[in-house]
Amino acid sequence: MERGETTAQVVLAVPVLLLFLLFGIQVSLYFHTAQIASIAAQEAAIAGAVAGSNEIEALAVAVRSVAELHASEGKTPIVRMGERTIEVEVLLRVPTVISLFPAFVTRSASEPLERYAYEVER
Repeated sequence: MERGETTAQVVLAVPVLLLFLLFGIQVSLYFHTAQIASIAAQEAAIAGAVAGSNEIEALAVAVRSVAELHASEGKTPIVRMGERTIEVEVLLRVPTVISLFPAFVTRSASEPLERYAYEVER
């Protein structure tokens, strides 16, 4: 090897290795945030699907789940209650290490609404 060739290789290789490391960390943060959004949406949908529940209770569960899991809300979760189902959409901000990934992640969950059927109705 020529004198100084190793130094030149290290100078070229270290930034590339650091970029790969930061890329891996950013991918992990993105998928972790997506998992938190999925969990919060699912818990809120389940809470809102219980007989006698409403949109406000589902919204409260979504906000509490996001706070307990230490995530950053992008905006207030959206709760839509239909005749037979409830759908909850959660948007979270992804922590940024490198700015090549989306800044937000959205996940939604839906559950059928529970209802009581009296014996006469069965």
